[in-house]
Amino acid sequence: MEAIETTENNRVFSKAELYEQSFPWTIIAGQVFAIGSFIPQHPGGFLIRRAIGEDATELFLSHHCPTGPAAKTLERYQIGTLANWDHEVTNVEELWRRRPLQRHFWRRLKESKISLTSNSFEAEFLACSMLMLFFLWCYYCYVRGWWRLNLCCSWFWLRHLDAGLHAAMHGDFRKSKRLQGGLFWVYSLLSHRAMEYYWGSSGLNGCGLSKHWWHHVFPNDPGRDPDWSTMTGIAWVRRHWSAEWHPCHRWQSLYWLPVAMFVEPLLELLQVTCSILEAVASLMEPPMKTPYCARVARFLGLSCEVLLNPGFQLLSFFAQPFWQAFGVLLLVRAISRLLLYPFSEVQHYMPEHILAADQEVFKDMPEWLVGQLTTTANLEFRHPLTWLVDFLMFHGATFGWRALHGMDLMDRNAGDSHQIEHHLWPAMSFVQYRNAAEVVRATCRTLQLPYYSISYVDGYRKICQQVREHQEPSPRPVLSAKRTRTPQEASDMEGSEDSELKRRTRRKKDNDNSSSS
Repeated sequence: MEAIETTENNRVFSKAELYEQSFPWTIIAGQVFAIGSFIPQHPGGFLIRRAIGEDATELFLSHHCPTGPAAKTLERYQIGTLANWDHEVTNVEELWRRRPLQRHFWRRLKESKISLTSNSFEAEFLACSMLMLFFLWCYYCYVRGWWRLNLCCSWFWLRHLDAGLHAAMHGDFRKSKRLQGGLFWVYSLLSHRAMEYYWGSSGLNGCGLSKHWWHHVFPNDPGRDPDWSTMTGIAWVRRHWSAEWHPCHRWQSLYWLPVAMFVEPLLELLQVTCSILEAVASLMEPPMKTPYCARVARFLGLSCEVLLNPGFQLLSFFAQPFWQAFGVLLLVRAISRLLLYPFSEVQHYMPEHILAADQEVFKDMPEWLVGQLTTTANLEFRHPLTWLVDFLMFHGATFGWRALHGMDLMDRNAGDSHQIEHHLWPAMSFVQYRNAAEVVRATCRTLQLPYYSISYVDGYRKICQQVREHQEPSPRPVLSAKRTRTPQEASDMEGSEDSELKRRTRRKKDNDNSSSS
């Protein structure tokens, strides 16, 4: 389909034509914007590059307050509309009007005076301090051979380095662009293999949606969430109906933990060894499409990660006897898998959250925000020490000894690993999570929206339950179809922008009155 010329700023583009354009463009609510000249001025830095060549509607709404200046600023860069746009809404204001719940959460966040960024250099100071501590730890564990310290702390540093890259990729540490760039560079070297997942292909230079950003768009969706690629194919441990069943799975209740602790980490070590050899071999190949500098960069990045990352510890093999270094490495991988299992599993791979999204109580709320709330969960840490460890892995809340000593140990939600808040506001700094969690939890309680929070022990219990439930071949569960809005319901929503919000608040009050009577 060819583009149709109408008036200035009202040109109709086909998707095919847009992909042939040489300028950076994005689509928001069916409108096409040429954002090349705005990229250097964007307050969020490189985050805007994620919108290039994509339908960035959901990204825009989750990163910008509805009452902020972003929508007005963006209007200056509109060049037309998208042909065959399959939604009725064609402007940001109307889109916000049809999302009263998401708009209400933004308003509550603003009323609580919680911003997406920290008010000081707290996040940057913490990241720099932790990196210096990590390099000191590397010296004593790899060079001096302090294997007990290695076994005790490797799991923590594995999680911290991955979370540091994750935070930097989401635009954290942005009080100083120079410091942000330095932290991103260091974390990308120490967790280099995760760069493709978080950052995307090196050739795209951070443009478009990476696998991790698609995870934010379709969280916990077995068919579309890239995080589920290890859950839906052929695996030693079958924990979802979408994974192919084999006779060995009848015994997986007995072998799943040893496989997770020893077999899978050993397979990863062998795969990384092959990757290093391939990177070395690529340096000796004749000229090809891939620039030689890119091949060198890949080799150096992999080398840095393998040398220093606690999951590989190649540096220790140069300073210690081989069998000692290898034995410690195997134990480190096993302990790390054992301790860190619930962190990702509870927050991403809990099918009961997907099924909950299909229950009758949520069918009449097709908003993006409800989808996020029903498909992820927070991991609870009720003791101040575990809360502090979680915070130092960049998952926790506002730091300070006053906050630590003032924490109510009887509060079952104290110290959540704040996955829900991160999915609602992906660009929020980790130092703001706990403050935002109080707002989200209270708002969900008022509006009777789901807010899943699971303890560490309950997380393991759920994993064991999944393993048992999928030992035998099971058919795909039959889920009732999602109910879409009727034309009359859509008209009601247009006539009263807060109709659904008011309805849920009224239902909450009626329930409270019934309980009191």
